Amino acid sequence: MWRTVFFDLDGTLTDSGEGIMRCVQYALDREFGIKADSKDLRSFVGPPLREQFIRFANLTPEQADRAIERYRERYRAVGIYESSVYPGIPEMLAELRQAGLRIALVSTKPTEYCREILRRVGITQYFHYVIGNDKNIPVAGKRDAIEKAVRVIGNVNRNEIVMVGDRRYDVIGAKQCGVGSMGVSYGYGSRNELEYEWPDCIVDNPTELRNVLIGQLRAGTQVGYPSQGGSLNPNVVREAAKPAKKGKGLRLGETIYKIWRIVYPILLHLGISTVVVSGLIIVAAVIEGLVSLPGGVSVYDLVNNQMVLLTGIADAAVVPVAWLFLRADEKKRKAGRLESGSLKRNKMGILHILLIALLAIGIAQAVNFLIALIPYEDAVYEETSEQMFYQTGLIMQLAVIGVIGPISEELIFRGLVFRRIRDYGGFWPAAIISGLVFGIYHGNITQGIFATIMGVLFAMIYEHYGTIWAAIAAHIANNILATLMNAVIDRLDLPDIVYIIFLAVTFIAAVVIGLYIFLKDKKVNKI
Repeated sequence: MWRTVFFDLDGTLTDSGEGIMRCVQYALDREFGIKADSKDLRSFVGPPLREQFIRFANLTPEQADRAIERYRERYRAVGIYESSVYPGIPEMLAELRQAGLRIALVSTKPTEYCREILRRVGITQYFHYVIGNDKNIPVAGKRDAIEKAVRVIGNVNRNEIVMVGDRRYDVIGAKQCGVGSMGVSYGYGSRNELEYEWPDCIVDNPTELRNVLIGQLRAGTQVGYPSQGGSLNPNVVREAAKPAKKGKGLRLGETIYKIWRIVYPILLHLGISTVVVSGLIIVAAVIEGLVSLPGGVSVYDLVNNQMVLLTGIADAAVVPVAWLFLRADEKKRKAGRLESGSLKRNKMGILHILLIALLAIGIAQAVNFLIALIPYEDAVYEETSEQMFYQTGLIMQLAVIGVIGPISEELIFRGLVFRRIRDYGGFWPAAIISGLVFGIYHGNITQGIFATIMGVLFAMIYEHYGTIWAAIAAHIANNILATLMNAVIDRLDLPDIVYIIFLAVTFIAAVVIGLYIFLKDKKVNKI
């Protein structure tokens, strides 16, 4: 039975979003010249500021501390007054206290701010304790704040404590400290965000919150449990309070959603490509039926034989759509709605781009050499290569195969597929699974093996540098060299020793560069 209630402040008791977001805008603008739209800053309401500044603006810990000082500069003067209590909260607190529950405010906000806000909105009298951040016992996150509250109150059974908040951080902190957790869906966190962390229950308004807390207290009293010591089995209370849709059905639904979220970008790429290519061919057939070109030229054959051009148009159509999905995902990660969070940006100048290109080229040459040793004739690959490299001009090949294709594929297979798998697990499962999917998508064994290995490499580069453009640079470098070798160099009939020397030099360079990038270079994202 819960006898002590820890309340979060922002988004749970008070609607303080406007003041918080304005202070964040002020801090980012004044300290770093970053202009942020308030609609993108809702994620700052609830979580620890330091963590959110790092996540949202890719700041270093030191820069985040400077941003917090700027934030407090405005908050002390103005922001603290830009909040209001949610309707029904004072009445709910009064009834909880009357019912005999012990009430504490537990926040990562400085204690002096907490007290001032409670005083200003008129609910100070309902709290037995106000516990926030101060110099004597500083707190870095919700877990620290809850542990501090447990120590300050003293002589309290953790099974009799529940943390009430509107964000996943409140639920996670409660679980880490071994206390109960309740989510409120009317604040700044969504119900989906809360359900993902499996709190003991979720309520939609202060009335439901009051009913659950007082109801479980009365249930415990009615069955004769003493006021101290023994308690009603908390699992019974929690199961009764959970939303009806929790359970196997929800878990199955979540699993299906996660799989669909990973799969549909691939279907999107395939669908747009098919529609664009088929549409252009159909249009050509219709034109041929209506118009006769001089010299008996077939419009249909003219278009149908330009598969590289058609592929380029299709890939170009994929790019803006994939980019919109990628940006939407990043906003969710910055808002803390996806477990993996945003990747931190690593330094990537001209030198790094050159190193990335050489790494991709060296590994690609080694993989191609190993594939060539396999005693297997891949007719599908030979036909594809013939169509791609020998029936189209070099400029068109470089534009489509060398540039547009890599951008399209990286946005889909690394920016969406890899990162979405990464949202639900570790780096290596995400890199390997997305690499296999990338290989299978190519539709033949030779390209499939090559694309799988290179896909894992591109994922490593993406994760290390924290930007999709790093993976795109590696992919473009590989494809441009492959295009030049197939269209130009292979036709020069150079001695085998030249190729062997080139292979050895590029592979050794790739190994050295790879060791430097992944072992010696600054690590901002753990692989």
